Amino acid sequence: MSRLTPLARMIVAAISLSVSSARADDLATLSPEDLRAAIVAAVEGLDANALLRAMTEEQHRKIGLFADADRVGCEEVIALPATITDWRFSGTARQAYINAAKRRRLADGSCACLFKGFSFADFTHQALGKAPDALTDSDRPALREIETSDQTATESRFRDHELKTCGAN
Repeated sequence: MSRLTPLARMIVAAISLSVSSARADDLATLSPEDLRAAIVAAVEGLDANALLRAMTEEQHRKIGLFADADRVGCEEVIALPATITDWRFSGTARQAYINAAKRRRLADGSCACLFKGFSFADFTHQALGKAPDALTDSDRPALREIETSDQTATESRFRDHELKTCGAN
């Protein structure tokens, strides 16, 4: 069992169904971090019943593995005009958009899809003052600045937000 990944250990533990010590009522009062700790403890203790209850609580709250489980896709949609010839433009535009979306989510404290209510067109209008179809190769440096501006700190804060607030893995 020690060679299995943590997820595989959770699945094996859930299937093997052993005796539990935690009650479902107790789990409802736990913070997302404490619920995650209960899952880890259940896996490490091979307590499949406790694991099943804790994961059921995660599913009920729609956090952890079940975050946005009922959401239909959460992917960025970036439509660039055919006039873009700089091969680096697409990646730069995508990362700038994602970083701006993360900053937005951090500001509103939400766990919703990064791109919900924030289309690529919204981004280009806010960041560059133009529609996506008006973008040119000369816009790449401005997008690059948005992409790299405070990128490491934003990523760190966003990951912390996901773990503490959204219960993400």
